[in-house]
Amino acid sequence: MTVRVVCDFDGTISERDMIVSIMRHFAPEASEPIIQAVRAGERSVKDGVEAMFALIPSEKYPDVVAYAQEATIVRRGFPQFIHTCAQLGWKVAIVSGGFDFFVEPVIHNLSTAPVDIYCNRIDASGPRLRVVWSKPCDEACDGGCGLCKPRVIREMVEPGDPVIAIGDGVTDVKAAKMADFVFARSDLLRLVRELGLPHLPFETFDDITAAILDKRSEVYAHL
Repeated sequence: MTVRVVCDFDGTISERDMIVSIMRHFAPEASEPIIQAVRAGERSVKDGVEAMFALIPSEKYPDVVAYAQEATIVRRGFPQFIHTCAQLGWKVAIVSGGFDFFVEPVIHNLSTAPVDIYCNRIDASGPRLRVVWSKPCDEACDGGCGLCKPRVIREMVEPGDPVIAIGDGVTDVKAAKMADFVFARSDLLRLVRELGLPHLPFETFDDITAAILDKRSEVYAHL
């Protein structure tokens, strides 16, 4: 039995939602209604993210990359959290609806332990930016995820492996429902409370590290 940790990136590892930050920098007026529609559940994540990136001309892609890498602020305690998981023998996967150009540099720079990364990429070969989803929804999902976190969990988790989900938003709800335990903040915290899922709130990764190091923690009652 191996504990599997499935961790979101935007708004979780990064303090900002980087897709929202990119849009508000490069296409603020046109993207805002789409952002709000996705957050309200009126538009799927897949449809919304594709529509937002299509607002940006491909010639701007180098500027988008530079902006995202400069603007990413990592939530306190993340490197120590990864180190602690490795010490416990837990397997960590960063499962992000975000993109390789801002997710991978952060993880590779901060983590010395093995971490699997699932994220997406941008095709800038046409006139407008186009999203390429690395793990689109499979037949077991009801669709609209973009990067399908339930699919990733189904593919990576062996029978009997407990799953811990870490996230902050509506895009993490499906993963939270599949997990044995959830660390949640922001909108996800409200949603897991409404759903009655076993969870603890967090603001920094120091909070999570403290919980997983304490064998009396509520986490261990569900693993």
